Amino acid sequence: MGFRRIWNVNWGVNMKLMRKMRRTFSVSSQSAVDFASKDGELRVFIVAGEVSGDTIGSRVMGSLIKLSPLPVRFAGVGGKMMSKQGLNPLFPMEDIAVMGIWELLPYLNQFRVRLKQTIEAALSFKPHVVLTVDAKGFSFRFLKHLRAACVQQGMVSPLHFHYVSPSFWAWKGGEARLKGLLHFVDHVLCILPFEAEVCRSNGVAATFVGHPTLEDIPECQVNQYFGMCSI
Repeated sequence: MGFRRIWNVNWGVNMKLMRKMRRTFSVSSQSAVDFASKDGELRVFIVAGEVSGDTIGSRVMGSLIKLSPLPVRFAGVGGKMMSKQGLNPLFPMEDIAVMGIWELLPYLNQFRVRLKQTIEAALSFKPHVVLTVDAKGFSFRFLKHLRAACVQQGMVSPLHFHYVSPSFWAWKGGEARLKGLLHFVDHVLCILPFEAEVCRSNGVAATFVGHPTLEDIPECQVNQYFGMCSI
């Protein structure tokens, strides 16, 4: 399943319907393509919390800028590479680069503040697409709270993409936990081929995009996944 199909998904805030129709992405309201076109621009809220994520994010941003027939506007959190592509980060990405629970404890208050700040910024920005890159400790909390906030406020929920599948194969009962992503992630971009297969077998839409350390993100991939010629 490529991004062209995903870009043509219908949008809405009916969470029960979204869960039932996740495989086909059929919900109420306008399509993402129409939504962006009517606004005259493509708004992408992107979050990266690590150096590797900053690199991936910058490549995606660069390709989107070049390929999109609409002006592209970015907001979110990233590092130096993403800043070179035009992102004005909300705060230093190092503030959310926390690997585990024990590392998080000393910075718990800062983490909460940054999470709240990011959610509020996303709601204000009203993106068509939200892309989080790895950093699942922050990313998944952000996506979960953002979707809930959109529903509570009666706002159209943006499409949620997550780049780099969580290492569910390394968890005890990982595949069962993977299904939890259905509530707040619309599509996972996987860097290992078997991850995409397992995601899909558990009802989570996923695409294998290749490993970023082995190859750059070619523009033809971005064109396919984000469906630029469909906008």
